[in-house]
Amino acid sequence: MIEIASQIVLCLVIAALIGFFIGLIVGKLIGEKNQSSIYSANTVSHVGAQSNIYNKPLIRSAPRPMGKDSLQEIEGIDKNLEVRLNEIGIFHFDQIAEWTPKNCKWIEEYLKLEHNQIEEENWLIEARNLSKNPKIR
Repeated sequence: MIEIASQIVLCLVIAALIGFFIGLIVGKLIGEKNQSSIYSANTVSHVGAQSNIYNKPLIRSAPRPMGKDSLQEIEGIDKNLEVRLNEIGIFHFDQIAEWTPKNCKWIEEYLKLEHNQIEEENWLIEARNLSKNPKIR
């Protein structure tokens, strides 16, 4: 009885090792195949520049309960651009006010805006002013 049990345990250990090595080989093959597609999926290319997904600004899944800000109050943002910003999770002035230069570049490339449009139209300064003075609007 003990002899049969030990043979069963030995077979289970051998099967586990074989399964481990098969999984390791298959995983490496799939990983190498998808490595280039993972990189390309996380980048946005525009005018020869590349911006990765880690430069994407912080976004929200929905506006705050009191409603979204009218981003059109920022010079250079029209109704169409406001809709596109909302679609990617930008709803409030303070979100724009907190963008870094890399975030601005990511937005410009993702939305296919003009190079340095955000800086030239002073979106960050206007967004800071509007987020500090919500009652004036």
